[in-house]
Amino acid sequence: MNRIISIDVFRSITMVLMIWVNDFWTINNIPKWLKHAKTGEDYLGFSDVIFPWFLFVLGMSIPFSFENRIKKGEPIFTIWSHIILRTIALVVMGLFHMNMEMYNHDTSYLSKPIYVIISTIAFFMIWNIYPSKLEKKWDIASKAIRLIGVIILIIMFLLFSGKDYEGNTIGFAIHWWGILGLIGWVYLIAASAFIFIRSSIIGSFIAFFICLGLNIISSSGIPYNIFSWQSVNWIPGGGGLQALAFGGIIVSLLLMKKRVNRNIKNLYITLFCFATLSLLSGFLLRNYFVLNKNLGTPTWIMISLSSAIFLFIFIHWLTDVKKILSWYKYIKIAGTATLTCYLIPYFVYSFRTITGIVLPEFLLTGIIGLVKSILYSLIIISICWGLKKIKIQLKI
Repeated sequence: MNRIISIDVFRSITMVLMIWVNDFWTINNIPKWLKHAKTGEDYLGFSDVIFPWFLFVLGMSIPFSFENRIKKGEPIFTIWSHIILRTIALVVMGLFHMNMEMYNHDTSYLSKPIYVIISTIAFFMIWNIYPSKLEKKWDIASKAIRLIGVIILIIMFLLFSGKDYEGNTIGFAIHWWGILGLIGWVYLIAASAFIFIRSSIIGSFIAFFICLGLNIISSSGIPYNIFSWQSVNWIPGGGGLQALAFGGIIVSLLLMKKRVNRNIKNLYITLFCFATLSLLSGFLLRNYFVLNKNLGTPTWIMISLSSAIFLFIFIHWLTDVKKILSWYKYIKIAGTATLTCYLIPYFVYSFRTITGIVLPEFLLTGIIGLVKSILYSLIIISICWGLKKIKIQLKI
C-alpha cells in the first residue's frame, strides 16, 4: 500500500497549530480573529477550528490503520481490544487534565505545578514506547516502570483536592472529559463503528448523519442523557465531534477508491463538493444555531468540517501530487509523536511557574507575542525530536 503522506502532514500541521494557539493565554493584544469565541458568541475564531481539524484527521487515520491491521492478520477481537485500551488511556489522561484545572492549592499536599509534573511523568512511564525486543531483565524493567507509573497515578488520584466554581472543596470527579478524554470517546465510537462499516462509503455517511442528528437534537436543548453527570448528551461530544471523525473516514474511503481508479481529478471534484455542501449546510444551520465552539453547535461542526476538507485538498495536492515535501521534515515529529508533543507543554508551563521565570512584556504583546508563541511551538517540537532520540515517545 502506498502511504498517503498528506494525512501525516495534515496531522503535523494541526499539532503545531494546536501548540501555538494553546499558548495564546500567555500573550496580550492579539487579533480577535485568532482567538476562541466566547461561550454563546455567534463567531468563529481561527483557534476554534484546530480541534475539529484534529478530529477530522483522527477519522482519516482509522481506515488505513484498520486496513494495515487486517493485512497483518490481526483478528477483529484484537483490533477492538486495541481500540478499548487506547480509549481508556486517553480518557484517563483527559480526566486528570480536566481535574488539574480545578486544583486547589489551599487544601492540597502538593503545589499544582508539582502535581502536574508528577502526573505527566506517570503518563510517560505507562505509555512510553519501550523496545519490543529486549533482554529478559530489561523487559522486566520496562514492565516494572509501567507498574510504578500506574501506582503513581493512583496516588495522585487519592491526593487530589479541587475547588468547584462555587468555591467548594471537591475530590477527583468527572465534570467534563478534558480534550484528550473527548478524543478518546470520539475514537472509540468512530473506530468501533468502522469495524462494522468497513469500506462502505454509504455506511459512513449514515453514521455521519446519525451523529450530526444527535448533535442537532442536543443543541436544540432536548435532553437524552444516560450519564447522570451530563446535562444533555449521552454521547460525550454530543455526536458532533464524532461527525467530524466520520467526515475524515469518508474522505479516506474516497482516497482508497482513488487508489483503484487513479482519477485524481474526480477525487478533487468529489471532495470539493463535499466541502462546499458542508459549508452551505453550516450557513443554513446558522439560521437556527449560533456558530460557537464551546457550545459544540452543528453550525460549528459543519463549517469546521468544510474548512478541514478544503485544507486537506490543498495539502494532498502539495505533498502527494506535487511532492513538495522538503519543509515537512522539520515538523514531521509533530505528526508521529503527537501525544508527546501535546504533553510536553505541561512540563514547560509547570517549570516556568516553579522557577518564577517571567518574559519581558514586549515579548508577550501583539505580533511579537505571536512570534514568541510560534518559536515556543518549534521549541516543543525540538524537545520531542530530542526525546525520540533517547527512546522516549508516547504511543497508545
